[in-house]
Amino acid sequence: MHKIQKYKVISNKQISSDLYEMTLQGDTSWCQPGKFFNIKIPGFYLRRPMGVCLYNQQQFNFIYAVIGNGTKALSEMKANTILDIMVDLGNTYWYKKEYGKPLLLTGGGGLGPIVSLGKKFKDENIPFEMIVGFNNKDKVAYEQEMKQLCPNLIICTDDGSYGEKGNVVEIIKKHHFENLYYFVCGAPGLIKAVYKNCQRGQISLDARMGCGFGACMGCSIKTKNGWQRICKDGAVFDSNDLLW
Repeated sequence: MHKIQKYKVISNKQISSDLYEMTLQGDTSWCQPGKFFNIKIPGFYLRRPMGVCLYNQQQFNFIYAVIGNGTKALSEMKANTILDIMVDLGNTYWYKKEYGKPLLLTGGGGLGPIVSLGKKFKDENIPFEMIVGFNNKDKVAYEQEMKQLCPNLIICTDDGSYGEKGNVVEIIKKHHFENLYYFVCGAPGLIKAVYKNCQRGQISLDARMGCGFGACMGCSIKTKNGWQRICKDGAVFDSNDLLW
C-alpha cells in the first residue's frame, strides 16, 4: 500500500559523466527489488519515479540520470535536505528454480533495480550472470559494487573504450547466454533488443506518471492481458505478456 513519508538526504554524488547516486535515511520496510517510489521535487508539479537500489534497515539509495530540469534540481540537492516521497509502489521481480540460471541485464539509468535484484540473488545463494552496457568509458558506474555481487560481471561499451566492445545483445550472443532467463531494466531500445534475441524473462518498464499508484491511468499500456498500469500492475512484467 502506497504511503507518503519524509526522508533525509544522506549523500548525493555524481558517479559517472551522467549518473548520480542519492542515499536517503528513513523507513525501508517496503524496499524490495523492483519496487519504486515517487519523489516530490520543489517547484515541479509531477513527482519523479525512481527504482530502489541497495537498502538496509536505516537507509536506501537509488541511481538516476540527469535528463531534464527536474532531475537536474534533484542532482543539486544537499545532504540533510528533507524530501517528501511516496513509497511502496509497484510490484517486485519474482523467480522460481525452474526458470533456470538468471541473466541480469542493464545499462545507464536502469542500474538500480538490477543491482537490487543481484543483491537478493547473492543473499539467497542463487548463481547468476550479469551484463551491463554503457556508451563509453566515461559513463561506466557502480563497477566495484556490482563485482561484489557478481564476480563474473561483464561490462561492455559501444565504442570499446572499456570492458568488452559491443552492446548488451552482442555480448549475450558472444557468451551464448540466449537461453538463460533474463531480467532487464533500461532504455526502451535495450529492452526491445533483449526481447527479440532472448526467449524468457522479465522486464521493468519506466514511464512518466501522474499519480504513481494506479488512479489516473496515465501510464497504461495494452498487453495480452488487457490494459495494464505500469505503476500499479508493473513496473515489472513478464516479457511475453507485452505487445511489441
